[in-house]
Amino acid sequence: MLPSVIASPVAEFDARFAAAMATLRLDSCESYLTALSGGADSTGLALLTQRYADAKCKAHKAVIVNHGLRDCSFDEARRVQNRLKEHGVVSEIISISKPRPKSAVQEWARLNRYRILISAARQRNAALLFAHHAGDQAETVAMRLLKGSGPSGLAGIPALRSQYGVIIARPVLNWPSDQLSIFCSLCNCSYESDLSNEDRQFERVRVRQLLTSLSQQADGPSSLQIQRLSKLAATLTTAADEANSNHLSDAIKWNHAGYVRVMIADLVCLPNFRWRLAMRRMVTAVSGGIYAPSSAALDRVRRRIQAGQSATVGGCHFTPVQTLGELGCKGKEYLIFREIGRHVNVTHICGGDEVVFAGCWLVKSKQEGVLHALGDMKRITNGEQLGDLAKNLPDSWRLIPHRARQAIPVLTTLDGRLIYPQLIGDKPRGSIKMVEAKFFGIAKNSVFLADKLIGKIS
Repeated sequence: MLPSVIASPVAEFDARFAAAMATLRLDSCESYLTALSGGADSTGLALLTQRYADAKCKAHKAVIVNHGLRDCSFDEARRVQNRLKEHGVVSEIISISKPRPKSAVQEWARLNRYRILISAARQRNAALLFAHHAGDQAETVAMRLLKGSGPSGLAGIPALRSQYGVIIARPVLNWPSDQLSIFCSLCNCSYESDLSNEDRQFERVRVRQLLTSLSQQADGPSSLQIQRLSKLAATLTTAADEANSNHLSDAIKWNHAGYVRVMIADLVCLPNFRWRLAMRRMVTAVSGGIYAPSSAALDRVRRRIQAGQSATVGGCHFTPVQTLGELGCKGKEYLIFREIGRHVNVTHICGGDEVVFAGCWLVKSKQEGVLHALGDMKRITNGEQLGDLAKNLPDSWRLIPHRARQAIPVLTTLDGRLIYPQLIGDKPRGSIKMVEAKFFGIAKNSVFLADKLIGKIS
């Protein structure tokens, strides 16, 4: 349990946090994992979540990701760990083992930190909590506004979403930026200070200073006004998503083999905003990509589809199945496949583990090896002859379209054997399932608990 602190102000914080958790339906989760950097925001969130978990008799743990970008980074992580331990918060330090790139180091660190946190949350069947607050939201929306983003971009950081079968939540997203540091003070808990928060080489720092300057002007837009813009954009985007879901429920058919069948006739009547929104959802789900295609790219795809042509965008290939004349699109069908790309995607997996492959597959294996797309076999073997590969495919795979088959993950064992996954929806071949693969795209709901996904594959 956390040590006793000043009762009245802390009780008020506890009540506000419990209300925020209930609003996001996080009170139904049995376990929580807090992303802990050691700064005021993440420290405050870790303390609040621990108090909430103790009161609700639920599990909580914090994870500190050591990027290794500074010589003293591990010592700092250990200091944060020991500090939070004194306040009743158990934490784990996980270091990034991948070699550091020569450029875009901050982006590399961010993506690997995110990957590690998602994996840790999935293994614990926990909701992953981040400490983003209203100030972070205003900065994000301002950056996107300056880049000309549309409503979906101006919606900003979502308070709740699901990725790779993990609930990702930001329960204090509506809180003013000083609240978490105030809570740290109430708990008599210190925190780390990051000098990069004042470094103008970073876009977010420049935008933060710009917002501060504008808020001091009588006629300048304030952070509060930008947050209202974000809420309005989020409302519009949510309404468009719901309309698309109702309108396109019969037009979009997800296949467990990792692709989508789309009746284009039901999409051509959509206004541009709803078209782009629907396409972004499908493309990112099929490709497993981190960033959605631009509006300009999606508009080009729309023109090609209306002409009955194939198209490529965001790591996906749009393949026409049927074209009835040059006028109109009635009756047209398209298949959307993930492209395996120019670079070979190889993911190591240990026996008994589960990993995310290519951002869109959850794979569980009873044997150690490397996962890769079937279509990358020739490149992995340096062009060796694979004459027996096609004839040795499982019978069920022969019914899967060629492009989809090329992108499905398979396992090459340490002794060179090739093992195919038991796809959800196929009948098992034999009594032992060595490799199982679940396509994330078939989970149509935007939020679902990790155990509901993993329970189907365990």
